[in-house]
Amino acid sequence: MRCESDNNYTCFYFRSGERILVSRTLKDYEELLEPLSFFRIHKSSLINLRYLKKYKKGEGGMVTLEDGTQLEVSRRRKEDFLKILNKQ
Repeated sequence: MRCESDNNYTCFYFRSGERILVSRTLKDYEELLEPLSFFRIHKSSLINLRYLKKYKKGEGGMVTLEDGTQLEVSRRRKEDFLKILNKQ
């Protein structure tokens, strides 16, 4: 459902509730997963757009995923994020 940066590690959060920590950067996974409906909404968050439940407007805004997780969208990435949402 999402990936979260932890310095030089990335934590994967799965729909089942399982979590896996790997020793590669979020940037490595951003490049691999972008063609599979993933979008980097913040320097520390990469989400699968298929599990996006809602977007709340704000300075950058907030997203809510199907599991109830709420994450901030950075101001810098907001415009590109909204373009992607409008294409879906």
